[in-house]
Amino acid sequence: MVRYTIDDINDDMVLGESIYLPSGELLLATGYRIKERYRKRLIEMGYRSLLIEVEGTESVRPENTVSEVAENEMAGALDSSSKGLMVAIQDFRNQSSEKVKDLIKKNKQHLNKYIMTSGIARALEQFIEEIMSQSSIVLNLSAMRQTQPSLFTHALNVAITSLCIGKKYKLSYEEMKQLGIGALNYDLGLIALPKELLEKSCDDYSESEHKLYRQHCAFGFIMLSQNHLIPSTSAAVALQHHEHQDGTGFPRGIKGDNRPPLKDFSRQNMIHRFAEIVAVADRYDACLHGRLQMGYAPMKVKDALKVVIEAGGAELNSDIVKALTTIVPLYPVGARIRIVNAPTPQLIGYYGVVAKDNPENLETPQVIIYESKNHQKIKPVLIDMYRHSGIVLELVV
Repeated sequence: MVRYTIDDINDDMVLGESIYLPSGELLLATGYRIKERYRKRLIEMGYRSLLIEVEGTESVRPENTVSEVAENEMAGALDSSSKGLMVAIQDFRNQSSEKVKDLIKKNKQHLNKYIMTSGIARALEQFIEEIMSQSSIVLNLSAMRQTQPSLFTHALNVAITSLCIGKKYKLSYEEMKQLGIGALNYDLGLIALPKELLEKSCDDYSESEHKLYRQHCAFGFIMLSQNHLIPSTSAAVALQHHEHQDGTGFPRGIKGDNRPPLKDFSRQNMIHRFAEIVAVADRYDACLHGRLQMGYAPMKVKDALKVVIEAGGAELNSDIVKALTTIVPLYPVGARIRIVNAPTPQLIGYYGVVAKDNPENLETPQVIIYESKNHQKIKPVLIDMYRHSGIVLELVV
């Protein structure tokens, strides 16, 4: 299978992956021949690429970081929870900050019905079990939801990324659970902000709008801290995920020390380690899939990583940033590639697909070349970039 951009897909192509609605319901099954009307619908839903069946690449099957079953269960649970929360909080959105805080406290019991429901808890436990059982972690693009960006699809992506980072640091099951709860709910406070504020970039905010936007950390923290199912360490993620290592973040301006996010009782009055992990995962997902409030348009993996790396040290925990770069392949399995340089000049311009990761060096995967530079099908050729140096690839996205 090969991942093609949505613009390059035509009626002759056969779908190599099942497509689901944000709620987790099946929209199109594997093997479906894509019609133009469905291609347009998928564009409207936010899809930028699809896995397509291509002769000679049948063995290429991107492995999800978490199973499709677990991801769809989580998507359905989050979708149901979000609908309930949006109704519960609709009268809060145009009130003053202090009034919103008061309403959150007064409506505690009602809000708690939709926060960390049993369905979300079950799906999270499955996420953790699946991620912790893997011998090595590779954060594939196929693990990331591509649907129209929303608060809850971002939460799902950020949770998966955060848990993969947690696995890299060998966190315990209980630590992973607290981290996962925090990651799923880190931006919960945004639902209490006026809708029009969420529909424009923070670069266009007035001074008063910036001040109001920053209140979402406190709103989320109050919602979580008054729920007995939420550990205090998880609630801290909602409060602190916009804090910076150099103390220039908000809402409290506390600092970090760019150290590994491991339990250390000597770290007092500093950004909580789970908030530091989620901040890195949040920035990466915002760059990869686009985030209007943060002013990011969707980027390639390489460019997204560059933004995150540049923020390391001053804004983001540099040790966690480094951990992220070790689990994100620049050339994800299933990605369509083009050879831009090679010791054998005849290969330049040929197209292929990333067939297999090299966990020891994610920059040297195995690739299958199946198409000439003139888009003529050729007999598939497997190239191991670890054994054949001098070949330079670019992603076709």
